[in-house]
Amino acid sequence: MAVSQKQIAERLGVSIALVSRVLSGKARAVGIADATIDRVLVTAEEMGYVPSAAALTLKGKSSRTIGVVVYDFRDPFFGVIIEKLQERAHERNYSLVLAGFKGRHPEPSDLAPLHKHAIDGLIVLGSAERSEWLSGFRGMPVARVGHGPADEPSVRVAVDEHHAAERVVEHLVARGWKRCAFIGANLWGHALRFQALEKAASAAGLGVERHLWASDGFEAGEQTVGRLGAAGAGLVCATDVIAMGALHALHASGEATPVIGFDDIPLAARFIPPITTIQQPLGEMVRHAFDAVLKPAEPKEILVPGKLIIRSSA
Repeated sequence: MAVSQKQIAERLGVSIALVSRVLSGKARAVGIADATIDRVLVTAEEMGYVPSAAALTLKGKSSRTIGVVVYDFRDPFFGVIIEKLQERAHERNYSLVLAGFKGRHPEPSDLAPLHKHAIDGLIVLGSAERSEWLSGFRGMPVARVGHGPADEPSVRVAVDEHHAAERVVEHLVARGWKRCAFIGANLWGHALRFQALEKAASAAGLGVERHLWASDGFEAGEQTVGRLGAAGAGLVCATDVIAMGALHALHASGEATPVIGFDDIPLAARFIPPITTIQQPLGEMVRHAFDAVLKPAEPKEILVPGKLIIRSSA
Protein backbone atom coordinates (compact mmCIF):
# COMPACT_ATOMS: atom_id res chain seq x y z
CA MET A 1 0.00 0.00 0.00
CA ALA A 2 1.28 3.48 -0.86
CA VAL A 3 2.49 5.59 2.06
CA SER A 4 0.63 8.89 2.50
CA GLN A 5 1.75 12.24 3.88
CA LYS A 6 -0.81 11.74 6.65
CA GLN A 7 0.94 8.56 7.78
CA ILE A 8 4.31 10.36 7.87
CA ALA A 9 2.76 13.19 9.90
CA GLU A 10 1.21 10.73 12.38
CA ARG A 11 4.51 8.93 12.91
CA LEU A 12 6.33 12.20 13.61
CA GLY A 13 3.53 13.83 15.57
CA VAL A 14 3.41 16.89 13.30
CA SER A 15 0.77 18.40 11.00
CA ILE A 16 0.08 17.17 7.46
CA ALA A 17 0.62 20.73 6.27
CA LEU A 18 4.18 20.71 7.65
CA VAL A 19 4.96 17.41 5.93
CA SER A 20 3.49 18.71 2.68
CA ARG A 21 5.65 21.85 2.77
CA VAL A 22 8.79 19.82 3.41
CA LEU A 23 8.12 17.30 0.62
CA SER A 24 7.23 20.06 -1.85
CA GLY A 25 10.45 21.95 -1.09
CA LYS A 26 8.71 24.96 0.47
CA ALA A 27 9.63 24.38 4.12
CA ARG A 28 12.47 26.87 4.46
CA ALA A 29 10.40 29.61 2.84
CA VAL A 30 7.97 29.46 5.78
CA GLY A 31 10.65 29.17 8.46
CA ILE A 32 10.58 25.45 9.26
CA ALA A 33 13.81 24.43 11.05
CA ASP A 34 16.44 22.41 9.24
CA ALA A 35 16.34 19.69 11.89
CA THR A 36 12.60 19.25 11.36
CA ILE A 37 13.05 19.15 7.59
CA ASP A 38 15.68 16.44 7.97
CA ARG A 39 13.40 14.38 10.24
CA VAL A 40 10.57 14.51 7.71
CA LEU A 41 12.79 13.59 4.77
CA VAL A 42 14.46 10.70 6.60
CA THR A 43 11.13 9.33 7.78
CA ALA A 44 9.59 9.64 4.31
CA GLU A 45 12.49 7.65 2.86
CA GLU A 46 12.32 5.00 5.60
CA MET A 47 8.58 4.54 5.01
CA GLY A 48 9.00 4.32 1.23
CA TYR A 49 7.00 7.43 0.39
CA VAL A 50 6.50 8.04 -3.35
CA PRO A 51 4.59 11.13 -4.57
CA SER A 52 1.59 10.23 -6.73
CA ALA A 53 1.80 10.87 -10.45
CA ALA A 54 -1.54 12.68 -10.39
CA ALA A 55 -0.40 15.06 -7.67
CA LEU A 56 2.82 15.85 -9.49
CA THR A 57 0.93 16.54 -12.71
CA LEU A 58 -1.48 18.91 -10.98
CA LYS A 59 1.56 20.84 -9.75
CA GLY A 60 2.92 21.06 -13.29
CA LYS A 61 5.71 18.57 -12.61
CA SER A 62 6.77 15.44 -14.47
CA SER A 63 5.05 12.26 -13.29
CA ARG A 64 8.23 10.33 -14.18
CA THR A 65 6.02 7.70 -15.78
CA ILE A 66 6.36 6.36 -19.33
CA GLY A 67 3.57 4.52 -21.10
CA VAL A 68 4.46 1.37 -23.04
CA VAL A 69 2.12 -0.10 -25.66
CA VAL A 70 2.81 -3.75 -26.51
CA TYR A 71 1.32 -5.18 -29.69
CA ASP A 72 1.52 -8.81 -28.60
CA PHE A 73 2.18 -9.92 -25.02
CA ARG A 74 2.50 -13.53 -26.23
CA ASP A 75 5.56 -12.79 -28.35
CA PRO A 76 8.76 -13.58 -26.38
CA PHE A 77 10.63 -10.94 -28.39
CA PHE A 78 8.57 -8.18 -26.76
CA GLY A 79 9.23 -9.67 -23.34
CA VAL A 80 12.96 -9.10 -23.81
CA ILE A 81 12.35 -5.48 -24.86
CA ILE A 82 10.14 -4.84 -21.81
CA GLU A 83 12.89 -6.20 -19.57
CA LYS A 84 15.43 -3.80 -21.10
CA LEU A 85 12.97 -0.90 -20.87
CA GLN A 86 12.45 -1.66 -17.18
CA GLU A 87 16.22 -1.65 -16.64
CA ARG A 88 16.52 1.71 -18.41
CA ALA A 89 13.58 3.16 -16.47
CA HIS A 90 15.11 2.05 -13.18
CA GLU A 91 18.41 3.70 -14.09
CA ARG A 92 16.62 6.98 -14.82
CA ASN A 93 14.19 6.79 -11.85
CA TYR A 94 11.10 6.36 -14.04
CA SER A 95 8.13 4.01 -13.84
CA LEU A 96 6.43 2.16 -16.69
CA VAL A 97 2.72 1.67 -17.35
CA LEU A 98 1.96 -1.20 -19.76
CA ALA A 99 -1.00 -1.43 -22.12
CA GLY A 100 -1.61 -3.81 -25.00
CA PHE A 101 -4.08 -4.81 -27.65
CA LYS A 102 -4.71 -7.37 -30.35
CA GLY A 103 -4.84 -6.78 -34.08
CA ARG A 104 -2.57 -3.71 -34.00
CA HIS A 105 -5.61 -1.38 -33.83
CA PRO A 106 -6.72 -0.64 -30.25
CA GLU A 107 -10.08 0.03 -28.70
CA PRO A 108 -10.36 3.13 -26.45
CA SER A 109 -10.56 0.86 -23.40
CA ASP A 110 -7.16 -0.64 -24.29
CA LEU A 111 -5.52 2.76 -23.90
CA ALA A 112 -7.42 3.98 -20.83
CA PRO A 113 -4.62 3.04 -18.36
CA LEU A 114 -2.21 5.34 -20.19
CA HIS A 115 -4.49 8.36 -19.86
CA LYS A 116 -5.28 7.56 -16.22
CA HIS A 117 -1.63 7.62 -15.15
CA ALA A 118 -0.72 11.04 -16.62
CA ILE A 119 2.28 9.67 -18.52
CA ASP A 120 5.16 11.89 -19.67
CA GLY A 121 5.71 10.02 -22.94
CA LEU A 122 4.84 6.90 -24.89
CA ILE A 123 6.91 4.01 -26.27
CA VAL A 124 5.26 1.66 -28.78
CA LEU A 125 6.64 -1.88 -29.19
CA GLY A 126 6.08 -3.43 -32.60
CA SER A 127 5.75 -2.53 -36.27
CA ALA A 128 2.53 -1.34 -37.87
CA GLU A 129 1.52 0.27 -41.14
CA ARG A 130 -1.14 2.47 -39.53
CA SER A 131 -1.17 4.45 -36.30
CA GLU A 132 -4.23 6.73 -36.30
CA TRP A 133 -4.78 5.89 -32.63
CA LEU A 134 -1.70 7.97 -31.75
CA SER A 135 -3.78 11.10 -32.38
CA GLY A 136 -5.09 10.62 -28.84
CA PHE A 137 -1.56 11.39 -27.59
CA ARG A 138 -0.98 14.51 -29.68
CA GLY A 139 1.64 16.81 -28.18
CA MET A 140 3.30 13.98 -26.23
CA PRO A 141 6.75 12.60 -27.14
CA VAL A 142 6.37 9.19 -28.81
CA ALA A 143 8.97 6.61 -29.76
CA ARG A 144 8.44 3.29 -31.51
CA VAL A 145 10.68 0.23 -31.34
CA GLY A 146 9.88 -1.14 -34.76
CA HIS A 147 8.82 0.15 -38.16
CA GLY A 148 5.98 2.64 -38.58
CA PRO A 149 4.49 4.90 -41.25
CA ALA A 150 6.71 7.72 -42.48
CA ASP A 151 4.23 10.38 -41.38
CA GLU A 152 3.91 9.04 -37.84
CA PRO A 153 4.70 11.71 -35.20
CA SER A 154 7.35 9.58 -33.51
CA VAL A 155 11.00 8.63 -33.39
CA ARG A 156 11.05 5.14 -34.94
CA VAL A 157 13.92 2.89 -33.92
CA ALA A 158 14.18 -0.30 -35.96
CA VAL A 159 16.64 -2.87 -37.24
CA ASP A 160 18.05 -2.20 -40.71
CA GLU A 161 16.15 -4.84 -42.68
CA HIS A 162 18.28 -4.51 -45.81
CA HIS A 163 21.55 -4.92 -43.92
CA ALA A 164 20.11 -8.00 -42.18
CA ALA A 165 18.86 -9.51 -45.43
CA GLU A 166 22.26 -9.07 -47.05
CA ARG A 167 23.93 -10.97 -44.19
CA VAL A 168 21.40 -13.81 -44.51
CA VAL A 169 21.84 -14.10 -48.27
CA GLU A 170 25.64 -14.00 -48.01
CA HIS A 171 25.47 -16.87 -45.51
CA LEU A 172 23.23 -19.03 -47.72
CA VAL A 173 25.26 -18.38 -50.88
CA ALA A 174 28.53 -19.15 -49.08
CA ARG A 175 27.11 -22.57 -48.17
CA GLY A 176 26.14 -23.34 -51.73
CA TRP A 177 22.38 -22.82 -51.64
CA LYS A 178 20.73 -21.62 -54.86
CA ARG A 179 17.23 -20.98 -53.56
CA CYS A 180 15.54 -19.79 -50.39
CA ALA A 181 11.97 -19.55 -49.17
CA PHE A 182 10.65 -16.90 -46.80
CA ILE A 183 8.07 -17.84 -44.17
CA GLY A 184 6.13 -15.03 -42.53
CA ALA A 185 2.73 -14.11 -41.16
CA ASN A 186 0.25 -11.66 -42.66
CA LEU A 187 1.87 -8.70 -40.91
CA TRP A 188 3.25 -5.47 -42.35
CA GLY A 189 6.58 -5.88 -40.56
CA HIS A 190 7.00 -9.32 -42.08
CA ALA A 191 6.22 -7.91 -45.52
CA LEU A 192 9.02 -5.35 -45.10
CA ARG A 193 11.38 -8.16 -44.08
CA PHE A 194 10.50 -10.16 -47.21
CA GLN A 195 10.96 -7.15 -49.48
CA ALA A 196 14.47 -6.66 -48.10
CA LEU A 197 15.27 -10.36 -48.55
CA GLU A 198 13.91 -10.34 -52.11
CA LYS A 199 16.13 -7.39 -53.03
CA ALA A 200 19.26 -8.92 -51.49
CA ALA A 201 18.57 -12.32 -53.07
CA SER A 202 18.05 -10.79 -56.50
CA ALA A 203 21.37 -8.95 -56.27
CA ALA A 204 23.15 -12.19 -55.34
CA GLY A 205 21.41 -14.37 -57.96
CA LEU A 206 19.62 -16.38 -55.28
CA GLY A 207 16.12 -17.56 -56.09
CA VAL A 208 13.50 -16.66 -53.49
CA GLU A 209 9.87 -17.61 -52.96
CA ARG A 210 7.40 -16.45 -50.34
CA HIS A 211 5.12 -18.49 -48.11
CA LEU A 212 2.73 -16.23 -46.23
CA TRP A 213 0.34 -17.50 -43.58
CA ALA A 214 -2.54 -15.84 -41.79
CA SER A 215 -1.35 -17.36 -38.51
CA ASP A 216 1.73 -16.18 -36.67
CA GLY A 217 4.32 -17.92 -34.58
CA PHE A 218 5.12 -21.61 -34.33
CA GLU A 219 2.18 -22.74 -36.46
CA ALA A 220 3.22 -20.60 -39.42
CA GLY A 221 6.56 -22.39 -39.69
CA GLU A 222 5.17 -25.83 -38.96
CA GLN A 223 2.28 -25.58 -41.42
CA THR A 224 4.39 -24.14 -44.22
CA VAL A 225 6.88 -26.99 -44.14
CA GLY A 226 4.20 -29.60 -43.51
CA ARG A 227 1.85 -28.55 -46.31
CA LEU A 228 4.06 -27.05 -48.99
CA GLY A 229 7.42 -28.69 -48.48
CA ALA A 230 10.67 -26.83 -48.94
CA ALA A 231 13.14 -29.37 -50.32
CA GLY A 232 16.13 -27.77 -51.96
CA ALA A 233 15.56 -24.30 -50.49
CA GLY A 234 16.99 -22.67 -47.41
CA LEU A 235 14.24 -21.39 -45.11
CA VAL A 236 14.37 -17.78 -43.94
CA CYS A 237 11.80 -17.09 -41.22
CA ALA A 238 10.43 -13.73 -40.13
CA THR A 239 10.90 -14.65 -36.44
CA ASP A 240 12.69 -17.24 -34.34
CA VAL A 241 9.38 -18.71 -33.20
CA ILE A 242 8.38 -19.35 -36.84
CA ALA A 243 11.81 -20.94 -37.34
CA MET A 244 11.12 -23.26 -34.39
CA GLY A 245 7.90 -24.43 -36.04
CA ALA A 246 9.73 -25.04 -39.32
CA LEU A 247 12.48 -27.04 -37.59
CA HIS A 248 9.87 -29.10 -35.76
CA ALA A 249 8.20 -30.06 -39.04
CA LEU A 250 11.54 -30.76 -40.74
CA HIS A 251 12.56 -33.07 -37.92
CA ALA A 252 9.29 -34.98 -38.27
CA SER A 253 9.78 -35.34 -42.04
CA GLY A 254 13.47 -36.21 -41.87
CA GLU A 255 14.46 -33.40 -44.26
CA ALA A 256 17.79 -31.60 -43.91
CA THR A 257 17.22 -27.95 -44.76
CA PRO A 258 18.94 -24.87 -43.35
CA VAL A 259 16.65 -22.64 -41.28
CA ILE A 260 17.38 -19.05 -40.33
CA GLY A 261 15.31 -17.06 -37.85
CA PHE A 262 15.14 -13.43 -36.78
CA ASP A 263 15.38 -11.66 -33.37
CA ASP A 264 17.66 -14.02 -31.38
CA ILE A 265 15.19 -14.53 -28.55
CA PRO A 266 16.70 -16.40 -25.54
CA LEU A 267 15.23 -19.75 -26.64
CA ALA A 268 16.94 -19.54 -30.05
CA ALA A 269 20.29 -20.58 -28.60
CA ARG A 270 18.69 -23.39 -26.53
CA PHE A 271 16.50 -24.89 -29.23
CA ILE A 272 17.54 -28.19 -30.82
CA PRO A 273 19.17 -27.48 -33.15
CA PRO A 274 20.25 -24.01 -31.99
CA ILE A 275 18.93 -21.43 -34.44
CA THR A 276 21.00 -19.28 -36.78
CA THR A 277 19.36 -15.88 -36.55
CA ILE A 278 19.65 -12.11 -36.86
CA GLN A 279 20.29 -10.59 -33.45
CA GLN A 280 18.67 -7.21 -32.97
CA PRO A 281 20.69 -4.80 -30.76
CA LEU A 282 17.84 -4.31 -28.32
CA GLY A 283 19.89 -2.49 -25.70
CA GLU A 284 20.85 0.18 -28.21
CA MET A 285 17.34 0.36 -29.64
CA VAL A 286 15.75 0.80 -26.20
CA ARG A 287 18.28 3.48 -25.31
CA HIS A 288 17.42 5.45 -28.45
CA ALA A 289 13.67 5.10 -27.81
CA PHE A 290 13.84 6.00 -24.12
CA ASP A 291 16.07 9.01 -24.73
CA ALA A 292 13.76 10.21 -27.51
CA VAL A 293 10.87 10.30 -25.02
CA LEU A 294 12.85 12.06 -22.29
CA LYS A 295 14.30 14.62 -24.71
CA PRO A 296 11.65 15.08 -27.41
CA ALA A 297 13.05 15.19 -30.93
CA GLU A 298 11.62 15.76 -34.40
CA PRO A 299 9.95 12.67 -35.91
CA LYS A 300 12.57 10.53 -37.64
CA GLU A 301 13.68 6.98 -38.31
CA ILE A 302 16.76 5.46 -36.68
CA LEU A 303 17.97 2.24 -38.30
CA VAL A 304 20.48 0.07 -36.45
CA PRO A 305 22.35 -2.90 -37.97
CA GLY A 306 21.65 -6.39 -36.71
CA LYS A 307 24.19 -9.21 -36.39
CA LEU A 308 24.03 -12.67 -37.94
CA ILE A 309 24.49 -15.25 -35.20
CA ILE A 310 25.54 -18.54 -36.81
CA ARG A 311 24.44 -21.76 -35.11
CA SER A 312 23.82 -25.30 -36.27
CA SER A 313 20.34 -24.82 -37.83
CA ALA A 314 21.97 -23.27 -40.92
